[in-house]
Amino acid sequence: MKQLPAATVRLLSSSQIITSVVSVVKELIENSLDAGATSIDVKLENYGFDKIEVRDNGEGIKAVDAPVMAMKYYTSKINSHEDLENLTTYGFRGEALGSICCIAEVLITTRTAADNFSTQYVLDGSGHIISQKPSHLGQGKRVALSLCLFCLNCLFKKKLLLNFCIALHLILVKAS
Repeated sequence: MKQLPAATVRLLSSSQIITSVVSVVKELIENSLDAGATSIDVKLENYGFDKIEVRDNGEGIKAVDAPVMAMKYYTSKINSHEDLENLTTYGFRGEALGSICCIAEVLITTRTAADNFSTQYVLDGSGHIISQKPSHLGQGKRVALSLCLFCLNCLFKKKLLLNFCIALHLILVKAS
């Protein structure tokens, strides 16, 4: 037996959280709702297989939190397991963005009410910021994903396609 490389472990664990395009969109919408968004726009290219973009008017991400915003198990919602009894949010584990980074190129543009301008962050497969620049977004957050750039022929993409085909089949059966 041998230990798997860290990148492989991240990809395998991410495929337990991100199981379909729907699950990616669900996680991002829940993040928006948890940030107090009253308006959320979702855009999909090629049914979400090429690009997913979710934009909201929520609180945005504070600059001080940006370095860990997509690091697995970093969260602003709980401090210990006792906090689980009083949850009022959709997400709390700090896994969504980190998992998405494993399977997509991720750009996050964010601005809080206290910020003079928004900042666009480019994240790597581990959720680390690899570049940042000023942007023109209003208050809130925009997450743009180009899916499967890191694993074009991997098991994950096959799983996404299988789940899409199953969902499409169910829709067609119900429609007839």
